[in-house]
Amino acid sequence: MPGIDPQIICHRLHVNPAIKPVAQKRRNFAPERVAIIEAEIDKLLAAGFIREVSYAEWLANVVLVAKKDKGLWRVRRLHRPQQGMP
Repeated sequence: MPGIDPQIICHRLHVNPAIKPVAQKRRNFAPERVAIIEAEIDKLLAAGFIREVSYAEWLANVVLVAKKDKGLWRVRRLHRPQQGMP
């Protein structure tokens, strides 16, 4: 992100090479929700917060959560099964 030292915000994933990667099944979203997700991804890419990878071994689906007060959507990423939503 612009203006923030990368040493502070960069996250390194220390993965045990002996562990088999876990990939969730890819979820399909309604077209209006796809537009919301793509807009959020474009915003994060433009800020340099995320980058595109090819052939990812790990897959964590995004989850859209409705905001209570404005009727808008929040995009969340769930990385561990215990963070799962019903």
